[in-house]
Amino acid sequence: MTSARDLHILIAHFLPHVVSGAERSIADLVEELDARIAVTMLVPGEGRLADFYRGRGLDVWVREVTTPRRLFPGLHEWQSRLFARQLQAAGFNMVIANTFAAAGRVRTAARLAGLPLGIYVREVISDKPLHREILAQADLLMVISRDLQQYIGRLADPSKIRLTYNYINPRPILERVELHQRSGRRSLPYPRRTPVVGLVGRITPWKQQDVFIRAIPLILEEFPECRFVIAGRADENDRPYEEGLHRLAHQLGLEDYLTFMGERQDAIELTSELTVSALTSTREPLGRVILEAHLVGTPVVVPSAGGPAEIVEDGVTGLHFDASAPDAVEQFASQVMRLLGDETLRACLIERARERVLETFAGRKHITIQQDCFLELAAKKGGRA
Repeated sequence: MTSARDLHILIAHFLPHVVSGAERSIADLVEELDARIAVTMLVPGEGRLADFYRGRGLDVWVREVTTPRRLFPGLHEWQSRLFARQLQAAGFNMVIANTFAAAGRVRTAARLAGLPLGIYVREVISDKPLHREILAQADLLMVISRDLQQYIGRLADPSKIRLTYNYINPRPILERVELHQRSGRRSLPYPRRTPVVGLVGRITPWKQQDVFIRAIPLILEEFPECRFVIAGRADENDRPYEEGLHRLAHQLGLEDYLTFMGERQDAIELTSELTVSALTSTREPLGRVILEAHLVGTPVVVPSAGGPAEIVEDGVTGLHFDASAPDAVEQFASQVMRLLGDETLRACLIERARERVLETFAGRKHITIQQDCFLELAAKKGGRA
């Protein structure tokens, strides 16, 4: 098998302005890989993502891919052939798409260059012929939860699928929180003694921020002093959903109780100030925000299915509710109120959750598993047409 010192990996990304859990997770991993492994981040344009990786001290290759293949199929083929020559000249051993969407940018060039292709599948992709075709072209599919492993196993060859949980580096997170606490600054728009329940993440229908909002009146009946925040924003396609959330909050008369905070660069610091951190998704692939909450000492209420159920043990490291049930709003409100009313329970969950994440997702095991996948991919070089 190829040794670590032979590896030069290109990791491709889809959008130049998005820095989400997928991008933070791969940065955490790359920083901890064997020092003999060289990694270059392929970013499709200057912007926030390139700045983020450079700020982490990572090598960045900005290469814009703007030609729609349906309008100019010949030009796209020419671009891919030129790109393939550049990949060969740079001496890459493999190409890895950091998300499934990014695979569309690099799969043709990787094939033409004779390089193995790996794809991180971090989302529940729809079952379409094109998606099955892309999955079939990959030499290795790295999924981030058992739930995704089972789902993708119905769309692709199960023998190519590897379970690779996201690694999370606790050091920079804990350092940020310590600096924040020493500074005396406040990220939340409410006084320190006010209990605050928050939901942090991209605004999109499958994350069900509407369930969070509909539960607020129920919680206020028992805890009228409680306040609520939603941190995140929708992309262009989901903008109508975000606008609907604002209308819903207005209809429920929540202007004095709920704050939409938009996209935040201080999500870690904000999470550390919350009394309860919530997730209301119908099918969350994993949930980095849960791991961050565990590290900074904030108890969580999460769905009882998908990735969150793999991270959180109900009643031990957090509380579950059925996010797909007809009474999801009532279940969620009940679990939040259980935490708000029991300081001892909160403290117990916080302690066990931090211990668990430091033993698992923040441990070397998940670095080694992914590094082994890269070695497995490298061994396939030369075997492609």
